[in-house]
Order: sequence, then structure tokens, then C-alpha cells
Amino acid sequence: MLSKTLFSPRRLRMALVLLLAGFFVGVAAPAALAQDPDSLNDLSIRPIFVTTRIFQMKAKRGSYGELNEQVFRQRTTSLTDDEKWQNNFRKLYPGVEVSLLRTDVRRVFRTAKPAVLSLVRQADGREIQIQMYGAQSPGDGTTPGTTLIPEVGLHFGNDNIKKPISFSIQPLEVESGMTYFFAATGLRLTSTDYVKFVRPNIPVENYDGHDIYLLFAFSVDLDKTTAPARLLDERQSRELQAQATKAVQPEIPESLRKAGYGGAVRVQVEIAPTGKVTGANVYISNFPEINANAVAAARQWEFPASLFAENKTPITAFLTFTIPAQAVAQPPSQSATKQ
Repeated sequence: MLSKTLFSPRRLRMALVLLLAGFFVGVAAPAALAQDPDSLNDLSIRPIFVTTRIFQMKAKRGSYGELNEQVFRQRTTSLTDDEKWQNNFRKLYPGVEVSLLRTDVRRVFRTAKPAVLSLVRQADGREIQIQMYGAQSPGDGTTPGTTLIPEVGLHFGNDNIKKPISFSIQPLEVESGMTYFFAATGLRLTSTDYVKFVRPNIPVENYDGHDIYLLFAFSVDLDKTTAPARLLDERQSRELQAQATKAVQPEIPESLRKAGYGGAVRVQVEIAPTGKVTGANVYISNFPEINANAVAAARQWEFPASLFAENKTPITAFLTFTIPAQAVAQPPSQSATKQ
């Protein structure tokens, strides 16, 4: 049974928002476009490039101020590394620890079919999903606008049998080169729900007494997706990682090991023609407690200069740090203690 803290009391309002969003997808268009069917068709097939980041927000119960679903917007170019994200979060969410869980790049179209991102899927088919819809909005009356509609919900594996539960719907009037982020305050996770849906295999008691929320950030590009000139995929990155001439592993506090923590952190790095890492940011993590340590370690890696013998373009790749979880030591039983 899911905790009641997962269920938002604002379902009716959210349903109305989604209904209105569907209205804009289908019928809202500036007068100039309404007279030009080719322009309308062009918009329907033109993708919205969205980089989605999912963060966890964790705080001791009663130690932080009330959260709301206010949407913040900022130029994407001002959020180029983990430190800049963290500086923002410290100002906007005092008393709350924010850590990146995953990054995903998707194309969203202005149709009724959403782009879908999922967190951990349960054996019974349940999962927390982020569905992103694209919509055409009136804009300024001459130039069309674009609405991105992220919906966060609990899905049950077969939504034809049991309808999903919505926790947050935020229609965003978006511009190219901007990032929009908000906390899903209707989705407060208990320690049990958090481990089930976000951090499988981590001892539940590690999160007792904490409130955990999810925060979503959407970086939008309406023209094209921007990718590094020399980007290695996951397989190529594994091969590159094996060629490192200097490999530094992240420090793992002994307290985390003893508490049964473990997982993997994937860091995106930029490697200069000298073979040294000049930039590093967390990309995906299921061990967010060591995100900062993983970035610090990645920045010390070095690679052979021969990788740049024929091409001096910096390499963008991924370093993956995997830390197995240790079994948690059980306290001795009373009978053993008496002996």
C-alpha cells in the first residue's frame, strides 16, 4: 500500500488544467497561422528539444519551511555546472538538500502523444512517470508560442484498467535557451515509498524522520538540440574509461558504507587535448550522497594525448563509478550478549 502522503488533494484542478492544455494543442493559433495550414503543419512536426533533470529534495521533518510549486525560470547558459545549480537551490530552498538523480534528453512534439520518463518500475507495474506534452499557444497574436506541459503521476502498469494519479501538472510557456524548474509538493515520499520508487535495495531506516520530494527542471531549445562535437556514447565511454592514465575513485565515507549505501554515479566529463578533464557534472545517480565526491574524483582523471593525435576537438564522455552496497551489520541478540 502506498502511503497517503503520495496522494495530492488537487486532482480536480489538475484535470482541468490538462483539459485546457489539450484545448490549446488542438485549437489555439494566432490568426496569421490559422490562415496558413502549412505553417500549422510545420509546427506540429517540429520537435521541442527538452533536457529533463530530476532531483531529490531531502530534509529532516520539521527542519525546513513550507514548500510550494512556484515555477522558477533561468537562462540555461547560467546553469552550466553542478555548483551553479546548487547555489540556486540553497537560495530558493533553504534547509533542503537537493541532489541530481538523472538527466534525460527527449524530443517533445505538439501532439496528444507525450514523451515519457519513468523512475523505478515495481514488480506490480507501478511507477512514477513524467509525461511531457507539447502545445501550440497564441503567443503574441502574430508569432506562435509554445507550451510545455509536464505531468507527474503514479501509473499502474495498465492505465486502461486503473487510471493514473496526477501529483503535479505545470503548463509552461517556454522560450528557447531557458530552463524552468519546480518542486512537486503533492508528491511527498515517506522513507518506504522513497526506497520503493527511487532507491531500491537501500535500507529504509536510513531515511526515517526525513521528508523527500522530487524537483523537476526542463531546459528547452526550440530550434535544435545542441550536442558536443565529439560526444562518446555509453559503450565508447566504457572503452575510453579503460584507457585512463590516471583514475581516481570517489571517497566513500565509512558511515555510508556501514549504513548499507551503494549504487552508481555517471559523470559527464569534457577532456581537453592535453588528456586532462576540464569539466565534470553528474548525469545520472542512484547514490546521490556521493555526487559531489564523484565529480571531484572525475576532475582528476587523465587520458593519453594520443587520443587527440588526429583530432584536437575536446572529447565529451561519461565516467561511471560503481560502489557495491555492503550488508548492514545486525546488532547482537540479547541471548548472544548474555553469553
